[in-house]
Order: sequence, then structure tokens, then C-alpha cells
Amino acid sequence: MHRSRVIATIGPSCDNEATLASMLEAGLDVARLNYSHGDFEGKSATIQRLRAAETAAGRPLGVLADLPGPKLRLGRFSGSVHLERGMTVTLCCGQDASDDVSHRAFPVPYGTLAEELRVGDPVLLADGLIRLEVEAIEGSTVKTQVLDGGHLSEHKGINVPRTKVSLPAIGARDEACLRHALELEVDFVAVSYVRSAADLEPARRIIAEAGLHTWIIAKIEHPAALEDLDAIVEASDAVMVARGDLGVEIPLEEVPAAQERIIGMCLARGKPVIVATQMLESMVDHPRPTRAEVSDVATAIRQFTSAVMLSGETATGAYPVEAVSTMVRIAERASSAIDGL
Repeated sequence: MHRSRVIATIGPSCDNEATLASMLEAGLDVARLNYSHGDFEGKSATIQRLRAAETAAGRPLGVLADLPGPKLRLGRFSGSVHLERGMTVTLCCGQDASDDVSHRAFPVPYGTLAEELRVGDPVLLADGLIRLEVEAIEGSTVKTQVLDGGHLSEHKGINVPRTKVSLPAIGARDEACLRHALELEVDFVAVSYVRSAADLEPARRIIAEAGLHTWIIAKIEHPAALEDLDAIVEASDAVMVARGDLGVEIPLEEVPAAQERIIGMCLARGKPVIVATQMLESMVDHPRPTRAEVSDVATAIRQFTSAVMLSGETATGAYPVEAVSTMVRIAERASSAIDGL
């Protein structure tokens, strides 16, 4: 029986020798390093622990470096703020950090966002959990009204579904992250927020210049990528259905059909495909998943996905080993059901 591979994100909850060893024993196939968080020194130390666990386990462990990409995020500030419906929130574009956000004025490092937004545009924060609407734009300041509230802390993601943001797929930060990942001899590199096949060319060039053959994974999480999907699949070594941002950028009810379409196109072209985000989300806080989550993972496997991925479940969750073992069991059972057809 050949089961879909299991990928787990490495973070504070599991980045120690004992837990990593237990995750490999549970059946982990690939470890994901998220370059959106942490520093290079920390990534280097993590790789050392992963390679030690791999040697001790006596079987190969793949390593995937996930680049930040042109993802908009809030800047730095202390603590968290609770936003309620009807409140006014100000986005200070071109500002990296703020010492005081008590007046609900938040820093946004991306300086030209104010020029690209229009009155009435939606602005989504924290993976779409918080929803704002632009009310006024004054220079580099964007005044918004809260439509859906919640708790907000620094570095949370920003999505602007109606706005075309003019950021390169591989900017200076991504290039530095990519070069560092190549020095660590990772097996796979995921390029975030791919919008066209051309977005993969800089990463391909840098990898070739290093004399390596590291696989490039195109993350599909933007509506433009769905329009150029055929060319993106052809230009990549593998594809990731990144449902988190994809489910913010397009209506939620369209995500299942998009997932099925992406998997189908990858299968037709012989390219591996990964399904990611919120697969066992409840296991961040609980030792057992919901029935719906189990069905979600099994459905992806029945669609012949090559791999399924854990994010917060292992990076920051309370049950990283249990999440891996649960995912492996679901993958084995779903795969055996396919083999028995």
C-alpha cells in the first residue's frame, strides 16, 4: 500500500529532539520550515535537530522551506487589541512599528497600499477572521470600519481581495531566505503567492546558480494563479493547494472545487500535489480531531493528493505528535480503501 505523505510544520511546540524523534516514529515524511517566522540562526539549529532525528530513525526525512512571499502583514506592536463591529481602525502605511496601538492605529510596512486601495474595498486581517471596510484614504493613512471583530496582534496577515498589490513574487527578503535554505540543503522550496508561471523563474534561476536541483513547489493561494494554473503546474516541480489564503482571496464555498481542479490538473501532468491548511485544526487544542476534519483529510486522499500538511497543529499546538500519528492513520486507512476498489 502506498499512502499519501504527511508533512508537518516545525515550530515552538515540537522543535526539540525528543518531540521530533516521536514525530518521525509516528510516520512523519517531510518537515516544513516556515520562513515567515523566526530567524536564520533558529532555522539552522532546527535543521541540525531534524538531521539528527533522521539519522536516529534510520529513514529519510524530507525538508521543505516555505518562503514568506509577497504577503502583506501588520508591523510590530506590543500586546493585542480587541476590535468590535463599528469601531474605526486606521492603517498607517509605510510604518514598520508602533509604540502605542491603544487608539487602534496599526503599522503596515507596505508603503504604497494606501495608493492601491479604494473607498469601499474590503481589508481582511488574521486570515479573514477580522473584516474591515475602507472609509477614507488620506495620504498614507487608511481609515476603515470594523465589520467583523476579533483579537488582533502584531504581524497578522492582511488580505485585500479586490486590490492588485504590486509586490514581486521573490523580493529581497525571499531571496535571502531562499539562499539560506539552499545552504541548509533543503529538499523542497515553496514559493508563496504565485500569480503566474513567470513568478517561479527567479527561484529557478537562483537554484540553478547554486548548482542544485532543489524542487520548486508553487503555492496556489491567489485568484490570479487559478487563471494561469495550467502554465504554473507545467513550470513547477510540485504544487500546494494553500487553502488558508486561498479561502480568504476567493469565496469559501469555491475552495473545494478549486482544490479538486488543482489536484486533477496535477494528476494529468504527473506533478505531485499537496493539500494544506486547517486539515486537523481542532488538534491545536484537543487530542482528537473532529469527524469533519477526518473526512476532509480522507477526501483529499481519495482525490489522489500526494501529500497532506499540518501547520499550526504541530507548530504551535498542544498535541504535535498526536496530530502526526492521527494524520498517518487517516492516510493509511483512506489509501487502503482506494487500493481495495
